[in-house]
Amino acid sequence: MEISQEMLREMSTELMAAERTCVPVEALSARYPSLTQEQAYEVQLHTVCTKVSNGARVIGAKVGYTSMATQRQFGIGEPVFGLLLDSGVHNEGAEVPFERMIAPRIEPEIACVLKADLKGPGITVARALGAIAGVMPAVELVDSRFKDWRANAVDMTADCVGGWGIVLGGRMTSVEALDLRAVGVVLERNGGVVSTGAGAAALGNPAAVLAWLANRLAGHNLGLRSGQVVITGSLVRAEPIERGDCYRAIFDHMGSVTATFR
Repeated sequence: MEISQEMLREMSTELMAAERTCVPVEALSARYPSLTQEQAYEVQLHTVCTKVSNGARVIGAKVGYTSMATQRQFGIGEPVFGLLLDSGVHNEGAEVPFERMIAPRIEPEIACVLKADLKGPGITVARALGAIAGVMPAVELVDSRFKDWRANAVDMTADCVGGWGIVLGGRMTSVEALDLRAVGVVLERNGGVVSTGAGAAALGNPAAVLAWLANRLAGHNLGLRSGQVVITGSLVRAEPIERGDCYRAIFDHMGSVTATFR
């Protein structure tokens, strides 16, 4: 089946309606098996443009599938990106409205705040590292607009990589003397430890994620700007969220971030 631009816009409209109503839909890949990764990015960008035209603002980006295990699981050879909007950002200690999500999960991530623009191609890890003003503890709140999370990488790309929102900690730490690869994280749920990880889980180095992102965005004539935030991929498996949960992610040398769900 040949997929037209109008069909891509309709997919975007359908996913936005699923997000708004909290009623999930069948995976796009099941209905449009010829949908490509690049077309999925077009669906995502249609969604972003619509939300921006309605008053939202792009404040950065997120990267998913940054571990080799996850890439193998979903049959994809590289990470995928999504754009972050200001409407999805919550501050430390936020009470997140559970009823606005379908089947949410939480992921602890290192958030990089930029002090310089980055636009590929040709961005190296060293240049990416030099563009970071500091890092902040973060948790991403991921959700799927597809029934029972039955989705492949193409579906997730179209669905803004499961993006729903992020919670940022209140402290920024310089990377000058910090080895991002060795930053450990402990994820707690209701006071008990559920998982542990380290920065190396994100493409071996969160700065490598930032470099990959800048170079990949260049293919869409996009770049990263000073002041923007990039969350660099989960350091542990995603954990399900239930109403009443309180999650806390504690990062070595970076502090912690907490979110509760009411």
